[in-house]
Order: sequence, then C-alpha cells, then structure tokens
Amino acid sequence: MEEEILRVENLCKSFTVEKSFTSKIKQFIKKEEPEKVTALKNVSFSVKEGEILGILGESGSGKSTLARVLMGIIEADSGNASLLGKDILNASGLDRLKILREMQMVFQDPFGSLDPRMNVRQILKEPLNIHKVEPDGGVEDFLIKSIEEVGLTRDALDKYPSQFSGGQRQRIGICRALILNPKLIIADEAVSALDVSVQAQILELLMELKKKRGLSMIFISHDVAVVRQISDRIILLYHGEIVEEVKADSLLTDIKHEYSKKLLSAALSLREGRG
Repeated sequence: MEEEILRVENLCKSFTVEKSFTSKIKQFIKKEEPEKVTALKNVSFSVKEGEILGILGESGSGKSTLARVLMGIIEADSGNASLLGKDILNASGLDRLKILREMQMVFQDPFGSLDPRMNVRQILKEPLNIHKVEPDGGVEDFLIKSIEEVGLTRDALDKYPSQFSGGQRQRIGICRALILNPKLIIADEAVSALDVSVQAQILELLMELKKKRGLSMIFISHDVAVVRQISDRIILLYHGEIVEEVKADSLLTDIKHEYSKKLLSAALSLREGRG
C-alpha cells in the first residue's frame, strides 16, 4: 500500500474585502460585520507517495490560496493538514520549519520569486543555511550537482537572476525547491508564465525529477491540457470548493459537475481555435 504523504481535511479560508476609509467608518457606525469572501471551503484531499495530484480551476478558484496555506505563508481559518503524519497547521516556530522542510514550493513567477540581489549560489545556499544542512562532500560540490540536475551548468552559480531567461530562472526555482530533498513539491502555476515550447521542457524536467527522486507533487494550474498531461489524479476547484475528482486519463470522459464540463469545453474550444 502506497504511503500517504499529505492529508488535508476540511480546510477553510476567507478574506476580508478591502473597503475605503469612508466605507469602514460607515460599517463601524452601523456596527456591520466586515464583508468577507470565501477562498477555501471544506477542502479535503490526500497525496500518496510518488503521485502527482493536479489541482485545476479558473482564476479566483482558491488554488494559490490552498498552496500558501499549506506552506504556512497564510493561516487557515479552520481545518487540518498533516505531512508525513505530522500536523502542519497547528505547529509553530521551529517545529513547523522542520516539518515544512519535507514540502517545498515552486512559484508561478520565475522573475519575482528569485532575489535579484543574490547570485544563484547564494539563492541555493539560503535554504541550507536556514535549515542548518551540511551536505556530504561539501556545499560547493553539492550545489554543482544540484544545478546540473536541472539542466544548467556550474557557471550559473556565479550569475544573477537577471542574466537568465524565464525558463532558466524557473529551473533555478525548481533547484531551490529540491535543495533540501523534500518528499513533496507544490508547483503553483509553475509554467503559466513561460512560452509554450519552454513549458514543455519544464514539464519534462519535473516528470524526470519526480521519477528519479520518487517525489510526490501537487501541480496547480488553470490549463486543462497541462494538468492532464502531468497528473495522475485531478481535483477541480470552483469558488473554493472541490467539485470533482477524477483520474487524469478519465478527465475527458468521466467528469459530471456542470462547472467541470464548462471548463473543459472552454479549453477545447480555445485549443481548436473556436474561442
């Protein structure tokens, strides 16, 4: 039986709608509760060892909020999440940092996710320093092997993010995510900012790394074709709720929810040039 890497149960998150100062005064005088928008509502799922779980949905469906809650970037309102059997949401400080070493994230924007003031060597060393990891054989050899694993050469370590293309920067982001040898990677729209030809290269790299390292992965995207290509299983988010769960190879035939059908129909229309 495959080991369960991540379990999420009844995860909820809402945000207060920003109002003008005048509106806030009126709300205060009338003693009205601040208006809120629900980003996640009772979201539950699991990820098994070696599995790629695709999370599909349009903009505003809650996909990125889910990733950020799991990574501890924002706090959940309620619910539970455990990584390798350890509670993520209720852990704090060093305990959460230790748990999250096993789950790393590749961000959507390859331009904004890398510090422009740091060279690649410094970017890759930062997680090692934070988690006090000293690789066998020395840091330098480890960094060289790591950067070469994602298809870049060792001279990249002395360069800055501005000296790379978008695809190369995303390779650096992937390398940074893998530097701690995590069990699970969250890829949040990891190819959406890239050209189609570069997207294919990055997807191929992710699948090679998954196979080589035995990684589990959460792959988040609004692109039906991309999610179907890389995932083993797919869940569809709509207004913060899971409305469908299907195997990737059954996405075209087994969906039942009306939103899922509309999303798939729109994607097929665009791909065939009818949109």
